[in-house]
Amino acid sequence: MRRFGGVYPVLYAFYDRAGRIDHGTMRAQVEHCIEAGAHGIVVLGLVTEVARLTTAERQELVELVGRAIAGRVRYAVTIAEQDPAGQIEFSRLAAASGADWVILQPPPGRGHTDATLSAHFGAIADAAELPVAIQNNPVNLDSALSPAGLVALVRAHPNIQSLKAEGWSVDIATVLEQLGGSVDAFGGHGGLEFIALMRSGGAGLIPAPDCVGIQVAIYEALISGNPAAMAAAERLHKEVLPLIVFMTHGIPVMWSYGKRLMARRLGIAEVHDRHPLKQPTAFGWAETERVFADVARAEQTLLPELRALLPDQA
Repeated sequence: MRRFGGVYPVLYAFYDRAGRIDHGTMRAQVEHCIEAGAHGIVVLGLVTEVARLTTAERQELVELVGRAIAGRVRYAVTIAEQDPAGQIEFSRLAAASGADWVILQPPPGRGHTDATLSAHFGAIADAAELPVAIQNNPVNLDSALSPAGLVALVRAHPNIQSLKAEGWSVDIATVLEQLGGSVDAFGGHGGLEFIALMRSGGAGLIPAPDCVGIQVAIYEALISGNPAAMAAAERLHKEVLPLIVFMTHGIPVMWSYGKRLMARRLGIAEVHDRHPLKQPTAFGWAETERVFADVARAEQTLLPELRALLPDQA
């Protein structure tokens, strides 16, 4: 049985003109995700610019988003404090703000081994009062566990119940096979290998919120067992892949271009960036609009067709 599953979009961090957290826009983003059918919401991931926020701002966001969700969907908080004591303390704040589980990032710096990472994560998992997930991202983070290291870590610490598994789908499939269902694995990287992850026994996806409605429908189709719905999900996934590939060229791309796409969805005309940030170029924005046009068409055509095949939409 799944402890946690589904599509959990990671919120962008929106700022006001003075550079402070924009509470109104953050609440609007929560509502957008819930209305799109998200099974849960994540805050303070890489998309949320977690490393560019002060500890006070991270606390502010966790409390703000918890109040906005108000228990309507599951809530997960990524914890990126610098040491185990800080991560344990922040996990308590997350619990007090309504979080259902926390996601641990590795300690800063390169050169960490499986042994040092396992000691770091294990100490936090054993002390945390909420269920723990491990973010293992060999692409965007400085350190990551090997597949064998992940398996050993999960087996040694029962409170590690989930993985934000952002490595190659083949490696993730190996991990899930060896763990035999004892952990829930969520894909990342915007959903680049979403369907492959689900085929291997994954539990869901933790993407940016750019295509949340489409990705929720894909997830529901993949778990439905309906061959027609599953085939329609494959077609829909192919339509969003160009946008996902564009956005996964780097986290700053998401902060710059992805956040502006989300602002458009929310009806927000002006986005205030936290500097330094590479500003969008005319060509970059034209390419964003080009690949997003495929997503918009898919939302108008393929998405309704897929929803009609799902049990609660028939």
